[in-house]
Amino acid sequence: MPQWIDIGPIDDFTKSTRKSVTAEQRRLLVLHLDGSLHAFADHCPHAGLPLTDADLMGKIITCPFHGYAFNVETGCNADYPSDSGKLVIFPVRKTDAGRVEVDLEPAESA
Repeated sequence: MPQWIDIGPIDDFTKSTRKSVTAEQRRLLVLHLDGSLHAFADHCPHAGLPLTDADLMGKIITCPFHGYAFNVETGCNADYPSDSGKLVIFPVRKTDAGRVEVDLEPAESA
């Protein structure tokens, strides 16, 4: 069952935004790319280090510590697709009231 948590007004997530937020004691990174919002756990699945300052090229985010790269839509490792370490992705939505919410039940990765 979805557990939608308000993480702020839509104006805080404008085009090209990268914002670290805390929802129910979980640190998430929210990106606004190509008109869509993407939310995932703000840590690299490889070593648990934060992705807040990671490089972003298109939909690929690269950990600044060890260079592991992940697709922000699927969570999969961009260089080693068979690697079992994936980003923990959370569904995100915009509400009619002009707010952004995340569902803290992780989405199934593709």
